[in-house]
Amino acid sequence: MNTGIGDAINLAWKLADVIKGDAPDSLLDSYEAERPAFARKLVETTDRAFTFVTAQGSFAEFVRTRIAPLFMKVVYSFEAAREMMFRIVSQTMISYPESPLSVGTAGKVSGGDRLPFVRLDGTDNDGTDNFEPLPKIGWQLHVYGEAKPELAAWCEKRGVVLRVFGWNERYAEAGLQRDAAYLLRPDTYVAVAEPSADAATLENYFRERGLGNVSSQLTHKLPT
Repeated sequence: MNTGIGDAINLAWKLADVIKGDAPDSLLDSYEAERPAFARKLVETTDRAFTFVTAQGSFAEFVRTRIAPLFMKVVYSFEAAREMMFRIVSQTMISYPESPLSVGTAGKVSGGDRLPFVRLDGTDNDGTDNFEPLPKIGWQLHVYGEAKPELAAWCEKRGVVLRVFGWNERYAEAGLQRDAAYLLRPDTYVAVAEPSADAATLENYFRERGLGNVSSQLTHKLPT
């Protein structure tokens, strides 16, 4: 189910942009570069697990009923292992580093990564998080620290939502770089991680991919 939802979200925003004339048909090609590889890997893994569960014979039965439960109990006792298992099942570990829509690295975050989840400072931002939903689904730009005036001007010109979060050291622990610019796709994956927060780099990204009509989207800026 998670895979189907992920496929639908990945394709839906691209289809919407193309249908509205906000992007060229070539945007749809990125679906093939992003989702099928994971789907093939998932099918192979599921097939191996099914083969193990349904294997016949006394040895297979012994491993399945005696060894496997003991092994899983030991593994699950480690917090890092539990976190990894959650990320695998929830599919939050999926990234698109090879996608034509993924560019740059800032801090430990690269284009194609899922945006790191961070809690915001309660006194500044009402104790919410950086995944707080927008009034309207669309492209958005995150800055953790201070945003350059030219970035704000670029966002206003392009109609990209600008979200500025006052810096907190917790953000560095999550892999985010202070004052860098993170351009997020409508599905909240990082499209561009720009360490210098250069507006020209973001403009080139849009122009090279024919994303020239997103100005119909709502502009919104959070308090710093």
